[in-house]
Amino acid sequence: MSRTNQIIKIDLHIHSAASKYKESPGIVDNSTKENLPTLLSKLNEHEVSLFSITDHNRFDSNLYKEIFRILSDKNNPYTNVKTVLAGIEFDVILDEVMDKCHIIAIFDTKNDVKNFDRIENALEPFLIYDIGGAYQKNKFEEVLKSIGLDVILIASQTKDINNRDGKHNAISDSVKDVNEIIKVGYISALEYQKPKVEGILISNLKEKAPRFPLISGSDCHDWRHYPHHDEKNHNREFIHTEIRMLPTFKGLLMAITSPETRFNSQENVNNNYIESIDIGDNKILLAKGINTIIGENGSGKTTLLHALNSNMKKEKHVKELLKENKISSMSQTSSNKIKQITQGEIVKKYNEGTLFSLESTDLFEKIDDSAFYAEYTNYANALFTSIDYSIKKRETIEGLKKHEIEFVEIDSSSNYFIDVSYESSFGERTNEYSKTIKELRDTISKIELLLKDSNLVDYKEKIQTSIKELEAVYYEINKKYEAKQNEIVLKNIVIGSIVDYSNKVKLNSTKNDNKKKTIRIKRQTFIDQVYNAAKVSIEKDSWPTAPRIIQGASTSHKKGFNFNRESEYNNASKLELFYSKMFINKYSDIEKLKKIKTTEDLKNSITGCTNPIDINRIWKENLNKFFDEATRKKEYITENNTRIGNTLGELSLSYYKFTTNNREDWDILIIDQPEDNISNNNISKKLVTYLNSIRYEKQIIFATHNPLLVVNLDADNIIYLEKDGRKIKATSGCIEYEDDFVNILEIIATNMDGGKEAIEKRLRIYG
Repeated sequence: MSRTNQIIKIDLHIHSAASKYKESPGIVDNSTKENLPTLLSKLNEHEVSLFSITDHNRFDSNLYKEIFRILSDKNNPYTNVKTVLAGIEFDVILDEVMDKCHIIAIFDTKNDVKNFDRIENALEPFLIYDIGGAYQKNKFEEVLKSIGLDVILIASQTKDINNRDGKHNAISDSVKDVNEIIKVGYISALEYQKPKVEGILISNLKEKAPRFPLISGSDCHDWRHYPHHDEKNHNREFIHTEIRMLPTFKGLLMAITSPETRFNSQENVNNNYIESIDIGDNKILLAKGINTIIGENGSGKTTLLHALNSNMKKEKHVKELLKENKISSMSQTSSNKIKQITQGEIVKKYNEGTLFSLESTDLFEKIDDSAFYAEYTNYANALFTSIDYSIKKRETIEGLKKHEIEFVEIDSSSNYFIDVSYESSFGERTNEYSKTIKELRDTISKIELLLKDSNLVDYKEKIQTSIKELEAVYYEINKKYEAKQNEIVLKNIVIGSIVDYSNKVKLNSTKNDNKKKTIRIKRQTFIDQVYNAAKVSIEKDSWPTAPRIIQGASTSHKKGFNFNRESEYNNASKLELFYSKMFINKYSDIEKLKKIKTTEDLKNSITGCTNPIDINRIWKENLNKFFDEATRKKEYITENNTRIGNTLGELSLSYYKFTTNNREDWDILIIDQPEDNISNNNISKKLVTYLNSIRYEKQIIFATHNPLLVVNLDADNIIYLEKDGRKIKATSGCIEYEDDFVNILEIIATNMDGGKEAIEKRLRIYG
């Protein structure tokens, strides 16, 4: 028997001549032991791997023994037919005031032919001979108890659950509330015959039992016409139920207890997968779907994961262990793309803040902080200028009180040189249009870039019009800028010439000339001071307005997630933070700054400044500290407009969901202990769902200590590792695999903490 399960067809509702007492004359006459080749040929033709002969309230042990003999023969010609399961179709009255229903009982004979006799002998005292007879519920349970074998009960439901006309032998004819009997686990599945009924039942059960097992049965009576009922009654719509399972009783049991992973399964479409791994002489075949590696700590689970990824750099002790145990893997292709999540990797990336960083890009888009920097840099410069001007204004006015000049009449005698002087403001070198012209040019350049945006093709003419209008403004302002610039240049030339001339005159001046020159300079200086004091006294102080509130956020969308990044300044004023970083508390707003009178006051107001000569340096340092804090980024993820928490457990779950959604770049997912940091409740409800969503598209291989992942995920292949010294031993098989030496369920129950409880929770009807 294969150790891994496959998608197979089953039919658990076939009759034989043993049902003759209840059927129309002749309808089952050809369905006898002698005609088994007819039935088996038909089953083989339709590729039915697992079947059962379920006669009405009867069991023919000799018929079963013959089937068992044929299928056990190494020369069995019916290669598609693997197993027959013992079964009986019982007529049962579950509620005394309602009609009977059909319940198929499938027994676990454990491949022992003696159990066929056990069933027939146990049933003998309870045989019904009346065509319309049925077992009362308590009598039915007594029969099952007398047989004493594990059993799966499948109730007939060939119509809508809400249809209670009592003529179909359906369970809805026999109980008032089908959902209730399903809820308590009395029956394990419902049987239907026509595909349209399957759709009706799915609709009936979607709220209370959305994944309840539904199994089709042919109800074939004349084997010559399988899968039809008989020669005249053809169910042309009949479709065999396909289930991913081993063709065994335990396989059926495991399928029924996990219908979402077993029924209507798909073949894995991934053609790039790891086919097998060799451990010494033992070749372990891997499933294309979900493979789990279990075992005690130190048994070699992580080592095996490393061996499966040929691209992964391996440490020296791992290389030695692989070599000693002759461990190697074989891939289906040489172009496997593997995504591996090592043990502790999520914790490490979580602490580093790089959990959602991909190999090629950051999922959180970068934020352009330039507008915020410009806004507060301009504000800081304007504020410093205002404070500095206020200080100089006071110094200019106060300076007149300390200034005095002695009136001396200048000798009017002539000399040979012209005395040239000019006002101190004559040499101003600032072009007030410089900033404006730069901002206009930058704005035009940015708008020009929009012409390359494919999303704005329809707006090309409007953008070009905007550019032309701005260029016209730029042209006008630029003329003023150039005129002012020419004026500055000319004045600079004049001043240079005056300085050169004055230096030459000084060399050839007499003592009297120099004396007159000094008097004129003192007089002009006094005039300038009076002029400047008068000028500033009538000027109003100009203080900058508060900076604009700037947006600083980005959102990128990928695979159903929104990755959001925000700067601290996003849609919020940071003026209070600005003042707290730049100034001490005494000067924490602009009104207090207006009271600064001297450079000493300014020095004392700036945080961390102790020397007037350090004012500019400390000012810049404080401004940088402000920017560092104001532009700090916070990141968060939303899904369906709901913000995902920032705990390690919440982000771990989101990371696995994103990884399984974002599966285009890899074929194989290898994880070391995916359960780390995640609660059992979230493992069962969420992590299992995420991994299950890709089982038909990708190969998943993970090592785990958590039985919930193995049992609830219904792994396709379980590899159990044991280690004796340096030697690694492996046992493998699907969850229902069992032979004389290996029982995978028993391995899980015995070797995994909580394994027994996890299995019992899943196998509600299994002892």
